[in-house]
Amino acid sequence: MVCFVFSLTVVVVLVLSFGHTPVKAQSNNTTQTFQLQQFRPWGDPYGGFQNQSGLTLGQWNYQLGLSFNYAKDPLIMRDQSGNRALEVLRHQIASDIHAGVGLLPWLDVILRIPLTLYQDGEFPSGVSDGRSLSGFFLSDIQLGAKVQFLREKRHLLDMGLTFYLGIPISNPISLNGSQGVSFGGNFNISKQVSIVRLMFNVGYRYQAQAEFGNLLLDHELTYGLGAVVEAVSDTFELVFDLAGSTSLSRPTPESTPMEFYFGGRYYPMTTKDLAITLGGAVGVMPGVGTPQFRVVLGVRWSPILSDQDKDGLIDRKDRCPKTPGPLENQGCPWGDKDKDGLTDNIDKCPDVAGPKENKGCPWDDRDKDGLTDNIDKCPDTPGPKENKGCPWGDKDKDGLTDNVDKCPDIPGPKENKGCPWGDKDKDGLTDNVDKCPDVPGPKENKGCPDTDRDKDGIVDRLDKCPDVPGLKKKQGCPIVLLVKVVGSQIKILQKIFFNTGSARIRRVSFPVLSQVLEVLKSRPKISVRVEGHTDNVGGAKYNLGLSRRRAKSVRSYLIKKGIDEGRLTSVGYGLTKPVLPNTSRKNRSKNRRVEFHIVSPK
Repeated sequence: MVCFVFSLTVVVVLVLSFGHTPVKAQSNNTTQTFQLQQFRPWGDPYGGFQNQSGLTLGQWNYQLGLSFNYAKDPLIMRDQSGNRALEVLRHQIASDIHAGVGLLPWLDVILRIPLTLYQDGEFPSGVSDGRSLSGFFLSDIQLGAKVQFLREKRHLLDMGLTFYLGIPISNPISLNGSQGVSFGGNFNISKQVSIVRLMFNVGYRYQAQAEFGNLLLDHELTYGLGAVVEAVSDTFELVFDLAGSTSLSRPTPESTPMEFYFGGRYYPMTTKDLAITLGGAVGVMPGVGTPQFRVVLGVRWSPILSDQDKDGLIDRKDRCPKTPGPLENQGCPWGDKDKDGLTDNIDKCPDVAGPKENKGCPWDDRDKDGLTDNIDKCPDTPGPKENKGCPWGDKDKDGLTDNVDKCPDIPGPKENKGCPWGDKDKDGLTDNVDKCPDVPGPKENKGCPDTDRDKDGIVDRLDKCPDVPGLKKKQGCPIVLLVKVVGSQIKILQKIFFNTGSARIRRVSFPVLSQVLEVLKSRPKISVRVEGHTDNVGGAKYNLGLSRRRAKSVRSYLIKKGIDEGRLTSVGYGLTKPVLPNTSRKNRSKNRRVEFHIVSPK
């Protein structure tokens, strides 16, 4: 906040250094009326002198206000040399009556009736025949509406849009109104930061074109920056405003009025319904309507700042505006988090329920059995509530108390509720370690019966070749082992031979394929890919076709021997996947091969 006020002050000091540059006198005898008054309050209870907040009043809330301001030299003219030529308007005392009501939670309607109570001055002799400007004058009445579409609780800031219509009722030549209907709008943005409410306004105002001296006045850009600081809680606020405008048709220093406002707002009632504002302003930019200084006094009645629950905290700051509560708890009554009947401000243990006699803290429980020592019959030995804090017995000494032991007279593990494990299949292994508790099996196979995949009479756990039938003296392996399963491959230990340049399988390879067949029969759930490979003798295209035909020939052989064709696929890779470089006859022989790969399940 200090930085914000300091920044505003720096702006004021720097811009003031340019001096006050009034309108230059010209011989142009044409003049049309326009609105000279730059102080245009709307009575926003949350705003500054001129700048508005992004807040609306709330449905059926209202505000009524009356303000006065005095401006010194709001319009002077100088000659072409810059010398002071004429004080066109030396003094101006004005008032504003403003009222607003919230029709919806997000919509207000506003009325502003400005009056010039007295002004002192006259036109130069060459303008409007030197007619006097002194006296009382009506100003244009303004009707407006304000819509709020962002709220700080959800969107980090408050934002609203105020738009208005000016109805011309002023004296045609009094500098208190426009030639015709005027209208405009402002975006109002505000943000509450601790005790500071920051405001930013930007908008547009249209009025009928008017000329005065060397000025062309019509539509203009309006802007403002402000802050309200709560200096004394609910009693006094400091108010700072920077407000100005500039012509959009012919922007010049003379068509760019700007003022810096500073002052205070006092709330004489505890409810803050009544506000009295007093402040001053100095000209920052030398535009038409910027005085040397201005004094402002305002009174506003706005019950929206009331204290419904009469707890001394206004509703805007009261977290519980309809329920009385202390200031220390932001206007809310003290809660009772642990529901023990003692409010948290006097409860010594607010998060844990406890009796009033112990200041809201629970009684001690030395044995940690859930019963406080004042009612525990065995306070040093844990026990259940059902047994008044004393432990249950354990007749069979199995670690389970008799109240939960299903076999209280026979020791048994906790996992079986205190009963000993059974042996349903009577194979000597208790059911908790028997992998096949309903079927007898040897201990060596974890209680499951032995299997014999290759049907050679030798159980798999003793069979060295469980996928290929063999002899008992060979521990289940054939006299010559030609095939074994290694990982995801049925590894053949002897090549499969074909007629040269042909896919016809030679008889010498039938024993190898017979053992491959046995593996496929012993593992009925696997699927296999038959791969054909060649060396580099001959063209790549020829070898690719040859490898495909040979792989397909092997697949067909296995299908004819009883293997389901859905379990077998074939593919040829030609010379693309050698196992050794094709640099010698021996290596090329190794590369001419058939492989069997298990594809599912792996």
